[in-house]
Amino acid sequence: MIVVHKYGGSSLADLDKIKNIASHISKLSDAGEQIVVVASAMGKTTNKLIEMAKKISETPNIRELDSLMATGEQQTVALLSMALNELGKKSISLTGSQAGITTIGHHTKSRIKSVDPKIIISHLNRGKVVIVAGFQGMNQKGDITTLGRGGSDTSAVALAASLGARCEIYTDVDGIYSIDPRVYSDAKKIKYISYEEMMEMANLGAGIMETRAVELGKKYNVPIYVGESLRDHDGTLILNQDEIMEDKPITGITLNEDIFMVNIQHLPYSESLVAGIFNTLGKFELNIDMISQNITTAGTLDLSFSCFKREESLLKKAIEELKNKFEEISIEIKSDLIMISLVGIGMVSHSGVAAKVFNTLAENKIPFYHITTSEISISCTISKDHKKTATEMLAREFDL
Repeated sequence: MIVVHKYGGSSLADLDKIKNIASHISKLSDAGEQIVVVASAMGKTTNKLIEMAKKISETPNIRELDSLMATGEQQTVALLSMALNELGKKSISLTGSQAGITTIGHHTKSRIKSVDPKIIISHLNRGKVVIVAGFQGMNQKGDITTLGRGGSDTSAVALAASLGARCEIYTDVDGIYSIDPRVYSDAKKIKYISYEEMMEMANLGAGIMETRAVELGKKYNVPIYVGESLRDHDGTLILNQDEIMEDKPITGITLNEDIFMVNIQHLPYSESLVAGIFNTLGKFELNIDMISQNITTAGTLDLSFSCFKREESLLKKAIEELKNKFEEISIEIKSDLIMISLVGIGMVSHSGVAAKVFNTLAENKIPFYHITTSEISISCTISKDHKKTATEMLAREFDL
């Protein structure tokens, strides 16, 4: 049986950790598993490479930036392969392109177009452990491209899908919890979670998995295990909802502090003006969420939306253009709010979840502002000052 392991940068942060991972993989291989390993760059290597680039240029050429960033993973896979060979275990390291990963899209945030696994399979058939550089591939021009945030997870799931393998994501935490344990120490570990719930939690701020990786798992029916490196299988399995027996209205709570709330006020209402505002925001590829609008009795429009703080530079450019286009526009940016979200596929079959959420907040005198919902989530903004109380009260209400 082929199994794809993915190890994050913290699990491979130094040579001793690389040797420990190599020893662990060697034992599993001896037990009969055919293993493909996807590795991230060691520790904070990618950040250091970006810092180096910015010392050369404030706005480095993105093609060259991709070539530079890809060296982080290539360093790791070569060292890990050396460590395995030193233990007497045949191994070979491959870059993303050597492993057959073809990409499309823009540099620094490409997407995987296809995976041709024949080179990996040929090495596995010769008894080798194959170590693949995550986070990267090659586009139609023959250029190295990187996959953006969470790209190594995406690489691992895509390779597993192409190989008909299971996928195991190893990191420095022992699974996925109902709530970030750093915020709520009594949070329960989730044994099984559906693809849909994991994607929603990732979209709403849970940092342990990237949405694209889970989406690929769902599309190709690849079960994804998430657990701690060098630890027995007591982590979390992401799989289809119909394989999960437990029926709860809420599976988890996420907190997102990486948001600005943008309020645009006192505009004369017209459909073309609203369209013009969002066309401008779209031009700068801002990730917009929690959109709401209110048309006053005087016929003016108040519009609000959320966006990521990490996209502040794009937001400033968009606001500057909006002010140039619409002289009457008044824009306020609030950075003192967080988004708290409750996620659960059980919402579909359990009534009264929203009432419980807002009653709990009201009973604890926690004001809530912007609200957005999907079929399996409820989100609202609250003051940062109420983060701990709101999390604890909602966790107790829904037994998380």
